[in-house]
Amino acid sequence: MSSTKPRHYPLHLQITALFMLLILLLGGSLTWYHYRQSSDLILTASAQLFEQYGERLRLEFLRTYQPIVQLINMLALDSIVKAQTATERLTRLTLLARALEQRPQVTALQIGYASGDYLVVRPINGDRLSASLQPPGGSHLIAQSISTDPQGRRQQQDYFFDVDLRLIEQRDTAPSDYDPRQQNWYQLALEHDRHGVTEPYFFPTIGKVGITLSGRDPLQGTVIAADVALDRLSRSISELHITPRSEIVLLDQNFNALAYRDPGKLVLLEQHRIIDIARLDSLGSRVLDAASKPVAAGERRFRLEFDRETWRAELYALEAADGIHFELLILVPENELLSEALRIRRQSNLITGIILMLALPLTWLLARQIARPLRQLALEASQIRRFQLDQPISTRSRIREIDDLGHSMRVMKDTLNQFLGMLGAMSEETAFVPLIELICTQTMSVSQAAGAAIYLVNDDDTRLELASLKLAEATGAAPLLPPCALHGDHQLADCLLHETSLSQTLTHSSIDHPMYPLLQALHTGRLQVISIPLKNRNRESVGVLCLLYGNSQAHCENDLLDFIETLSGFASLTLENRQLIGKEKALLEAFIELIAGAIDAKSPHTGGHCARVPALTEMLARAACDSSDPAFADFSLNDDQWEELHIASWLHDCGKITTPETVVEKATKLETFHDRIHEIRTRFEVLKRDAELRFWRQLHDAKDTERQTLKVRLEATLARELGQLDDDFAFVAQCNLGREQMAQSDQQRLRTLARREWLRTLDDRLGISWEARQRRPGGTVSLPVRETLLADKDFHLIPRTEADYIPANNPWGFRLHQPQHLYNQGELYNLLINAGTLTPEERYKINDHIVQTIIMLEKLPYPRHLRGIPEIAGGHHERMDGRGYPRGLTGEQMSLPARMMAIADIFEALTAADRPYKEPKRLSEALLIMGQMRDRGHIDPHLFRLFLHSGVCEQYACQYLTPAQRDPVDIRRYL
Repeated sequence: MSSTKPRHYPLHLQITALFMLLILLLGGSLTWYHYRQSSDLILTASAQLFEQYGERLRLEFLRTYQPIVQLINMLALDSIVKAQTATERLTRLTLLARALEQRPQVTALQIGYASGDYLVVRPINGDRLSASLQPPGGSHLIAQSISTDPQGRRQQQDYFFDVDLRLIEQRDTAPSDYDPRQQNWYQLALEHDRHGVTEPYFFPTIGKVGITLSGRDPLQGTVIAADVALDRLSRSISELHITPRSEIVLLDQNFNALAYRDPGKLVLLEQHRIIDIARLDSLGSRVLDAASKPVAAGERRFRLEFDRETWRAELYALEAADGIHFELLILVPENELLSEALRIRRQSNLITGIILMLALPLTWLLARQIARPLRQLALEASQIRRFQLDQPISTRSRIREIDDLGHSMRVMKDTLNQFLGMLGAMSEETAFVPLIELICTQTMSVSQAAGAAIYLVNDDDTRLELASLKLAEATGAAPLLPPCALHGDHQLADCLLHETSLSQTLTHSSIDHPMYPLLQALHTGRLQVISIPLKNRNRESVGVLCLLYGNSQAHCENDLLDFIETLSGFASLTLENRQLIGKEKALLEAFIELIAGAIDAKSPHTGGHCARVPALTEMLARAACDSSDPAFADFSLNDDQWEELHIASWLHDCGKITTPETVVEKATKLETFHDRIHEIRTRFEVLKRDAELRFWRQLHDAKDTERQTLKVRLEATLARELGQLDDDFAFVAQCNLGREQMAQSDQQRLRTLARREWLRTLDDRLGISWEARQRRPGGTVSLPVRETLLADKDFHLIPRTEADYIPANNPWGFRLHQPQHLYNQGELYNLLINAGTLTPEERYKINDHIVQTIIMLEKLPYPRHLRGIPEIAGGHHERMDGRGYPRGLTGEQMSLPARMMAIADIFEALTAADRPYKEPKRLSEALLIMGQMRDRGHIDPHLFRLFLHSGVCEQYACQYLTPAQRDPVDIRRYL
């Protein structure tokens, strides 16, 4: 998972952005609040206005409705309800005409009689009515009467009257089947005690929508009805102005449109013929069409999204009168309804923008003023992070928190400066005792104390012993403070027991305190002692750090004490690390000397060699450091290099631990784990016994007469044969000892003797180890078998395994000629060794110790200053001319310490008095041999000259050579 680094912005930009954001949030919130409040007020006022409009329409209807009801009630008491004929009924025409004149909303007055007669009076004031009746000229009023003649036929007569109610024309029309008793208004009047009201319906005669109010005469059963057109409500609706595009429709319970701002749309026409009352979706308004579905679904209040615009809709129920129910639908565009709120919002946004534009530069300047000291402190913090602590912090600010931060950073910078100074001083000091002195001095300086002391717990954890004492103004030598018990009754013991810092004031009465002698040393009558426990990484108490303050010194403040406690923790860890490093170095030193001692103890032939070579090498290295010879002008060793040379010289022969003792201790040619000359002796003994057996057999087989003569001859032969065998064995035994050079004649005699045979009658595979049996050829050999006296058999060859093989391209750069076999133990092969007792395989194994030394040492994980150990330790068998081993390096390819070790190794080997296989060389003899080696390009001539001139030769001889070896020498002879 990858993580992206967050982007950072300057503080003044963030402050400005935050301030602008706050202004925007505040202005936006206030704008939104004002907008919401204004909207709520407007909506509340609108709801009230809608209710007022509904109430206004209701009252308007009531103003129309109530007089008509009174008119019906009045007519129900008139004599017209009792009239039996049309003539009688028309006598009351004046009353009816006056009623129609006074109430223009009434389009017709109808009277239905119980007999089925019917009278209706209408004013002629509409084009539709004139078109359908075609009245004569000057007609103002029409009266239509339906009555039943004696024959039971229903006839209709139309009477046209002028404005003065004079009859202009009477028309007899066709028979009529219209029966008022079957009409809804008639039946409603009979069902109600007072009056009945029909649902709105379309009046075909006048082409308008209206209702019919009816009442009955309780005695006669006559019903008086008035047709009321609702077009006046449409005029009232058209007078209502909510917003320019608002829509108001009056609906009946079936959501038919009863009143609308355009009354002409209330009816549906087809070829100028009325077919139905209009509904919402047929009024010609798209928004009303869209609102028809939620209205039909019964929603009373809803928001309508139409043509990317929001409309608010309210559906109010109007109880115009008993039995009369209307629905008032009001649709208003929200942006028009809330235009004032939107205007307020726009003004608020404008004001917020103006404030924002004015506040932006002021905020920018103010933010920069606030951020400037913070930027300076950030720069100072960056310098502190890079440990650039030389410049003081001088940032000031009128903001308390920023000023406090600057002060804290100044204190932190000074503290870090002091702390790093102490760290640097402590890290440079590697010795334990000087480190304690340094810690004591630095702590006293930082804490501005009159003195400081460090007590450490001794090795057996019984007492505290003074490790260092420093006094700032003491005259004379510092007093020697006695040790104190670790579990005693005093301040230092309590400090370790409670593991906390303690403070105590000493006076002349504090005689029992371990630091009482410091009162006199500091010339003070009062001394404040602050004890701080020192703990290691395991939280174990290792000592106590004491700070001393006299009368004239300032006391240790809390923050300074915290710093000192932190510093003391680091100091204790530093002390522990130095102790651990010292102990680890001592352990490493002892372990190295242990290995070297084990190598020397392994063989008496090299006893003390691994200890004397380091001594001589270090003598020669010290002489080279002190020499003014140009060859050593650039040579010097620091402490780490001395440690490297010391370890390398002690481990220069560590590979000998892998060399078998049988090879190191091989004193004769036939010696392995035992000297096999005894096997050869046994074979000679067998041959001698065979000679004696032949003597006795020959003597036994001879005739008695010849036996005495034959015995003399056979005894002489036996004596010669036994003598020859004794002489031959003595020769073989002498060859086994090894000499400087073996003669060719001796080698030939040895080969001749080797071919002599002897008789073996026992199986040589019995009683030997599994590993030895693996090397012997398989199969059964018939016994007895004749074998040669000295044999080189296949099982004498020990193969070289993969682990013993070093490839030519090895990583160590060894250039070696490896024998084919690991060992060759052939009897004749070993006895024919030209010089010494070692075969080429064994001599390679002896030389292999330096190979193993390099391989072993290069496997170790060295610190950086010890990485030259393998090169120094592994070069003491190299030669200046490049003919050494194992790498074949020349003098230029070897470091000077490696060449020094080569001289030390050779000189020690020549003069060692603990080699049982040779006598030690006298000093003169050893120097003569080394001079020859110098001349042959074996050793460094400059170092050999330094070895003689510097006195290292005589110094080593005095320490390690016996008096008999220290003969007088003239070094000029060897130069």
